[in-house]
Amino acid sequence: MDDVHFLQSLLRINSSNPPGNEHEVTKAFIERCKMNELPFKVTNLGNNRSNFELTLKGTGDKHLFFCGHMDTVSPGETEWTYPPFSGEIIDNKIYGRGASDMKSGLAAMFLAIESIYLEKITPIPTITFLATTGEEVDSCGARAFLEETENRTIDALVIGEPTNEKVVVGHKGALWLEITTFGKTAHGSMPDQGINAVDHMVHVINELTSLKLTWTIAKEPLGSSSLAVTMIEGGIQTNVIPDRCIIRVDIRTVPPQAHEKLIEELRGKLDKLIEKQKLYEYKLTKVLDRPSIITSSSADLIQCALAIKGETDAQCFGVSYYTDGAVLNPRSEIPTLIYGPGDEKLAHQPNESVAIDAFKRSIEFYKNLALSFDTTMNGHKSLAQGGTE
Repeated sequence: MDDVHFLQSLLRINSSNPPGNEHEVTKAFIERCKMNELPFKVTNLGNNRSNFELTLKGTGDKHLFFCGHMDTVSPGETEWTYPPFSGEIIDNKIYGRGASDMKSGLAAMFLAIESIYLEKITPIPTITFLATTGEEVDSCGARAFLEETENRTIDALVIGEPTNEKVVVGHKGALWLEITTFGKTAHGSMPDQGINAVDHMVHVINELTSLKLTWTIAKEPLGSSSLAVTMIEGGIQTNVIPDRCIIRVDIRTVPPQAHEKLIEELRGKLDKLIEKQKLYEYKLTKVLDRPSIITSSSADLIQCALAIKGETDAQCFGVSYYTDGAVLNPRSEIPTLIYGPGDEKLAHQPNESVAIDAFKRSIEFYKNLALSFDTTMNGHKSLAQGGTE
């Protein structure tokens, strides 16, 4: 099976999350490893979910880590021109859910390491490839990996998310909040007898709109932070005063913004609304918390990537989406490169695709990175030190 056919085989596996079923992707990696006598490790997480891992021992004491996720989002309700699990090739592009995000990057990293092994090249750094479960929802695979990896050290982390072959040195943080306002039901014809939770949510949204202006900052190359109310639900029926209203808020942050400080400030604003009798009662719940990560362009890993590309520090970028790096490296202690053949603008879209030429170039990029990453570095960082937020 050649490289393109291998990627097609991964795209034909439905690993939409939920429920995930990532072990079906793991099986494809296992079959490939057994065919080429490549050692591997599987961590079973239950419910047909697993992490897949392989390691090539190097001659030096550095540890280079390649990581990607096996799950995808659902293909959605929109009709696709080409079936989402077909892996169909049209005009030198492979179509399918996960083609960009991120089975192309995942396959390319694996194939690069496989190539080093088959060519009987002993790399200088020890190289580990980790394919995780659950990144699209809760990063359960990355968290499970941390739990069993207390003493492992890592010098550099490469994440194969879609970057359109750009050298990306960081991503924004993501903070998702759920805010519920409570009230008291009454007949719709007698609104003064109740407490309208929807009316009160209007005041909450106004506070969020105001905070959006004061919270927004910019940091290159990540860009600006943002806040958006993305979901709302409330009410029972037309002639009943609603006693509950719920919103979801998507906040994207950049350093040095701290998520707990943002939550504390928001709670203060909501408490003042209660004092002003514009809010009866509320609940604020943290749904998702992923810190931003950023690596200096001067880091050896980034300089190595730029040298392979023939590019300069000015060609380092940031992305707005989060990655498993937020779990594996939440305090940006480990130099991290995000690089992949997929186009981030096609992620989660109907008719998702990846250019075959970009996929093949990325295999060579990852291989070159693994073989040229041998410069002196300042000590090791432990994944356990990184921890999680």
